[in-house]
Amino acid sequence: MAISNFIYDGLSLKNYDHGNYMIGFFSTEYNMEEGKQNINKSSLYMGKEQPFTYINYEDTLTFTIGVIKDPCRDENEEITLLQMENLKRWLCRPAPHKFKIDDPKYQDIFWEGTFELKEMTAGNKRVGVELTFISTRPFALQEDVIFSGEIGANEEVIIEDSSMEIGYIYPEITIKCLEDGNLSIYNDFDQRETIVENCSTDEEITFSKYLQIESSMPEHEIYNDFNFVFTRIGNNFVTGENILTFSLSCEFTITYNPIRKVLPV
Repeated sequence: MAISNFIYDGLSLKNYDHGNYMIGFFSTEYNMEEGKQNINKSSLYMGKEQPFTYINYEDTLTFTIGVIKDPCRDENEEITLLQMENLKRWLCRPAPHKFKIDDPKYQDIFWEGTFELKEMTAGNKRVGVELTFISTRPFALQEDVIFSGEIGANEEVIIEDSSMEIGYIYPEITIKCLEDGNLSIYNDFDQRETIVENCSTDEEITFSKYLQIESSMPEHEIYNDFNFVFTRIGNNFVTGENILTFSLSCEFTITYNPIRKVLPV
């Protein structure tokens, strides 16, 4: 591994707790494994043909790295008891946080997860830790890609999905209606149409990536007026062009994180 520093939850390893740390090695092999795909099949003609029915991921991405004292900045290789406790408190939290490699080629890429930590000793000294990162996903993500602007009724917005995973992503979408009426968002890529009826001028409607919808106007019983078709951003092997048509004039913000299939090496 050529990298020497990482950032977790906005904090840099090399500067954390005045520990003068760096990424190091305790063996010649480090396990780095993307989430494995599980291909489900059906059987035809007594098993002579087995077409795919669907594909899902069996597990999330994991990788192992080591942390030691940087010998160029600290002659003492020992990690003190308090420093070890602080490393565990920082890295081994129950909630996932953003992990980034401190290197220009990984500038817009991140993983999200937490660590398992194993203390490494030499004699009676703590000289490092072995970290196993457990991600919430089978792959990395790119930092937010944002499309925003103002659009007239029945006008189009073109969004190019740059994700490295063929399929679709549910983005975060915020719409501020500039007129009364029924809002529809039609995506030419997958021929899906999102419909919210009885919208009002200046009403803000939010569609979350976790498939929830909210209105800024409590009096609008939006679940009664929604067709429960959430807008997706998709791509196939040939194209990632998504042409969205809005039925009402509105201000919009669309945010999503393209999938990146890279490992921190």
